[in-house]
Order: sequence, then C-alpha cells, then structure tokens
Amino acid sequence: MSDAAVYLIRSGAALALFYGFYWLVLRRETFFALNRAYLLGAAGLSLALPLLRVPSPFLTTVIYAARPAAAFDPGPIPASPSGFGLLEFLGVAYLAGAGLFLLLFLVRLGRLALLVGRCGCVRHHGLKIVLCGHAGESFSFFNIVFLNKANVPERDMDRVLAHELAHVRQYHSADIVFTELLTVIQWFNPFVWPYKSSLRETHEYLADRAVIAQGCGLARYQLLIVEQHVGGRLLELASSFRTSQIKRRIDMLSRQQTKGLSRWKPLLILPLAVALVLAFAEARTVVKADPGAAAMQSGQEKLEKSGTQAKPTEEEMVKALQEKMKQLQDMKTKNTEMMAKLEAKLKKAPNDEAKEMVLAKMKEQKVMALEIGAKERMLQMKKAELALTKETDPATKAELKAKMKELQVEAENYAKKAEALREAEVKKAKAAAEKKVEKK
Repeated sequence: MSDAAVYLIRSGAALALFYGFYWLVLRRETFFALNRAYLLGAAGLSLALPLLRVPSPFLTTVIYAARPAAAFDPGPIPASPSGFGLLEFLGVAYLAGAGLFLLLFLVRLGRLALLVGRCGCVRHHGLKIVLCGHAGESFSFFNIVFLNKANVPERDMDRVLAHELAHVRQYHSADIVFTELLTVIQWFNPFVWPYKSSLRETHEYLADRAVIAQGCGLARYQLLIVEQHVGGRLLELASSFRTSQIKRRIDMLSRQQTKGLSRWKPLLILPLAVALVLAFAEARTVVKADPGAAAMQSGQEKLEKSGTQAKPTEEEMVKALQEKMKQLQDMKTKNTEMMAKLEAKLKKAPNDEAKEMVLAKMKEQKVMALEIGAKERMLQMKKAELALTKETDPATKAELKAKMKELQVEAENYAKKAEALREAEVKKAKAAAEKKVEKK
C-alpha cells in the first residue's frame, strides 16, 4: 500500500476517534469556545499525527545479519503484475472525488463573488452589507454580511446584524473554509460530514450567546430564531442566522454555562493524541548476528588458519587438502540449501518488508558462495602444485602450469565479484541512511 493511502487511512481514523469523543462527551456542554477550539484542534491533529515518524516502544523488527557492521542491500524487489488493479481504481476514484469537491468549493466562492458584484456593498456600523434580492436568509462570509432586508423586520434588524457581526469578529468563515478543504481531502470519511455540521452549530451557539450578552431579551431572541426558520437553503460557505438545528439552539440558549471540572474535558484530546501516536509508531529495527552465518564464518576462519599451516610431509599435505575440500563442499551444500529455502520464503513473503529481509539474506549467501568458489580454486591450485613437483613429463608439466594459471584467474575473479558486492552494499546502505536523515 502506498504512503499516501496509509496517510489518508490513518488521518481518517484519527478524525473519527476525535469526533466520536466530541459526540459522546462534549457536544451537550455549553463551553462553546472550548468546543470550537477542540474541533479545530482535532482536525489539525488528524492531519498532522500520521506524518510523525516515532519509534514504537513496544514493537521491534529483528534483522539477522552475518556481518553486523555492514548493511545489506535488499536488491531489486520483484515488479508487481502490470495492469489496472483494485488499488489503481481506488486511487483514481479518490482523486475524482477530491477534484469534484474542490470544484464545488470554488463554485460556491464564485457564487458569493457574483452576489457582491451584482448587488454592491454599503457600510453600516463598520460592516460591509450586501443587500440581496434573492429569496433566502441573511448570512456572512468573512467581513461581508449578505442581508435579505425583505425577510427581516425593521425592529429585528439590529439583532440580526449583531448575530452576523459575532460571526465576523470571531472569524467563523476561516473555520468554514478550513473544513471545506478538509472535506476535499477526507471526502470518503463518513465522519467528516457530521464534524462540519457540529462546528457550524458551535458557531451559531457562539453568535447567539454574543447577541444575548449585548442585552437582547432571551425570550424575544428565541422567538426571532423561530420566525427566521422559513425559506430557502443557506449557502454552504456562509455563516447564517438560520440553521436547521433551531431546537438545539433554543435549548442551548436556555442552559446554564458549564462550570467546574467539566470545563477541562476538552483537554482529554491530549491522551487521545498520545494513544494515536503510539498506534502509528513504527517498529524499531534491531540487527543481530545470524547464528548460522556466524558458524559458517567461523568455519571459514578455521579453514584459512589451517591453510597457512606448514605440512611436514607430502602425504600429510594431501590429506589436509582433502579435508579442506570436504569442508568447502559441506559449506557449499549448506549454502545451496539455504538459497533454496530463501527462494521459497521469497515466494511466500506477505509484504514488501518481508521480501526485503529475505532478499538481504540471499545477497549474503551469494557473497559467501563466491568466497567458497575462490577458496576451491586456491585448493585446486595447491593440489596441482603438489602434482607438479612429482611430474617429470614436460608436456604434463606445461598442462599443470596452464591449469594453475587458469585456476588463479578464476579465484581472483570470484574474489573480485565478492568484494564488489560488499562495496555496493556499503554504498547503498550509506545512501539509504543519508536519505532517511534528510526525511527526518
């Protein structure tokens, strides 16, 4: 799965968790400013937390390496089958949905711009007023109030303007634009829609309370809310005087403000955020020496050591060569068996990470096979050298010398290939480490 898909899934899950907590614990409380801050913070955290790269304190991934000091190149990952699969289809569907909602957002902005251009602006008590002739309610967008004067009685004009002025001064339109962009990103998430509704509902509670704080009678203002609940649908980008949650607005105006320890409830978002960070944390990678590879390396060292020991007699030298050849053959057989097992594991690997681990071990076994090949040629050279000391026929001597040269070239080629593989692994490991540092 691509990094973008993982990010979207984690971001959607975070938003769902935060909004679920709001719905169960906070939505009936009357600390509206704190609820607004919680909803905005929840959206921001849902976008930011999946981007954090934190090592998990609980999960570890163990990688066995024959040489702890060297990092292994995972090698080329087998290409996925070509064609238009499910993941590609889902990616196209997501982009199409995001493009559609972005287009709708721009169209709504265009509608507001057309209203301003068609109706013009006047100033009233520090507000820019657009007197609209369309059937509908009054609403505001940033510092502009769109007022349908025909639907608002003259005696209630000041209360309506006070309501819209509260939206303007508290920058509710900025929240709405933010949630519209959040919808573009998370349009597939069923929790984003009630989240938007709850934030706008909180805006209305804040504006209603601001009007009451200016001295408007509670009963008269509640009656005004009911009277205004007639007409068309509000513009989606607007903060309007009327909403479809009339009963809840009237109920919230009648409630006493939440006091005491309940006012600290929004801070519970912090342990929720910590829980999500731990849930999204990456498993720590621990590199350990492979016991099997260490045993084979020990066998090679013993073989090299025994190869340097001087043999007192020709018979003992021949016997020692035979023993070394047998050891090398055993190592070669084990190497072949290990490669076969790794190839089987590679076919059954469930994901790319598992494949990388298998490919790393296969690369190590390949280097070991090249080293074994070089040592075999060296032992064959030693065997030919012993035969050359006993040979008297010039033609046979010439053949033995030619064979020794050929074996020497082969041994050098095997050694060079093994060294080249090691150097390539070190370079790629350094490049990967530098890239990881740059990302952090």
